Amino acid sequence: MDTDDKVLLQQVLDHEPGAFEAFLERYRSLVFSVLYGKGFGFPRDYMEDIYQSFVVALSKRDFHRLRAYQGRNNCSVATFLQIVATRFALDELRKWKRHPRGRGQISTDDDELELDVEDPSGVGPVSESLDQEELDLFHNLLFALEWKRISVVLWVFRAITRERIADVMDTSRANIDALYKRAKDQMTQRFADGSYTKDRREPDPEVLTPRVRDLLRDLLPIPAATLRDALLRPGAKNRAVLGLVLVEYPHFRCSAAELRKLAGKAPLADLCEEILEELAGSVLS
Repeated sequence: MDTDDKVLLQQVLDHEPGAFEAFLERYRSLVFSVLYGKGFGFPRDYMEDIYQSFVVALSKRDFHRLRAYQGRNNCSVATFLQIVATRFALDELRKWKRHPRGRGQISTDDDELELDVEDPSGVGPVSESLDQEELDLFHNLLFALEWKRISVVLWVFRAITRERIADVMDTSRANIDALYKRAKDQMTQRFADGSYTKDRREPDPEVLTPRVRDLLRDLLPIPAATLRDALLRPGAKNRAVLGLVLVEYPHFRCSAAELRKLAGKAPLADLCEEILEELAGSVLS
């Protein structure tokens, strides 16, 4: 960070008149470049509202977010602000489903885990605003995580309570919150620094074996909520999220390599068939 930036930031933290306005003017274009980034899909007529919400978020609790900047590892203030803006934009996506007419509102708790981003594979305003390229980007970020973080994110996206997720994962509510926070931080950092695959996601024939295809066809008439409820058995762990990914496979288009993280040491094809057969037996009987 050059001297001028350092002085300006300190002036903001010292509440010098006009300093915050000057800071915002200097980094306005950077913040908007994040908000317009692929993966968010906010409509243009909503951008100013989001930006103003971000400004309020920066000023909350005596510039709490800005005071977190330490300049470690030669991180510039611009890079730091880009990461903060990316996390804010990810948080903002959550409001599209829960509060479609009240978007742009600031969270009341800075420490509340806010990667409750409505999964773009679901039905709702987010999915309507994101094209396939943006969905691929989102899922590339998500499925780069280790399986426990993937599991927590996917179940929270589907409005499953943290307590029930903990029951399925055979762990504590506190550990679910920690996994969820790490997932948010990791996805945000990868998005900010561009360290993720940008490849188009395609169906993998190694996953969609003939037997898997037949089982998925059998399950098509069953409501998604019924399937999810059947998968959410206590202690199911990775089997539950692997089943979810399979029954919603057209949305995720996971590769065999991605799903092997969920399968563990078990042969992937055998485990997929076993989970779907068990699911079919419970909902079709």
